[in-house]
Amino acid sequence: MSGGSVEVLADACLAGRRCLVTGAGSGIGRAITLRLAALGAHVTGVGRHLETLEETAKQAGERGGCVAAVACDVRNADMAAEMISQVAGDHGIDLLVNNAGGQFYAPATQISRRGWDAVIDLNLSAVFSLILAAHPHLAKRRGAVVNMSLTGIDRGIMGAAHGVAARAGVLGLTRTLALEWGSQGIRLNCIGPGIVFTENLDPTARERALERMDAIPLGRGTDTQAIAELVAFLASDAAQLITGQLLQIDGGAHLGAGIHAWAPEKVRA
Repeated sequence: MSGGSVEVLADACLAGRRCLVTGAGSGIGRAITLRLAALGAHVTGVGRHLETLEETAKQAGERGGCVAAVACDVRNADMAAEMISQVAGDHGIDLLVNNAGGQFYAPATQISRRGWDAVIDLNLSAVFSLILAAHPHLAKRRGAVVNMSLTGIDRGIMGAAHGVAARAGVLGLTRTLALEWGSQGIRLNCIGPGIVFTENLDPTARERALERMDAIPLGRGTDTQAIAELVAFLASDAAQLITGQLLQIDGGAHLGAGIHAWAPEKVRA
């Protein structure tokens, strides 16, 4: 069965909560930001480009939501810490969503050290810096963290050695902090999407993704609205006993042949 609305949470179930979403200017981040705002949360959308963040804020306002746009390069740990402090203020933070990320696809032998460092810095190191900076503000509100990972990080994704290493690191970090901070009431979880068709996906990547649909048991990509609803659920009281988890919202892709970005040529013996 497919189709139909994925919006199942009660109206205003996040009323009054303070949420921060990175990478909020487009794609998954925008969908998450809009849904949290629609459920009553006051959301700060963070990203490098103020104009796209302001468009997200505009869309939220048109739907009756409240979103503040803040430009910040989360790779800069000092800048990110200052941004976290300003957003938290005296209130604290109820939800931090580490969605900002990015990578390129190539076999491991074609990934330079510079390319490796860039992907690790954005997808792992920046996440660590943001969570660490947010810790006292999350503790004040017994808040939650949702980190974006990938489907299949436990089995590998050919063509994405750097991305898988970073996202697997995020999962390890998430579970470790779920243990260390659980007594403070802070919950941390990861979401592992499958193939997500966003407006920024270039035509070539879209074509390749469509060719890999047969590797997904349910034969579908992952919808941004479905991801947003899952994030909102994890922020809600209904998820108060869920922590340290990787929730794979991928149509069962992690159970199948895997969604690979590259395949080696077979060498005959």
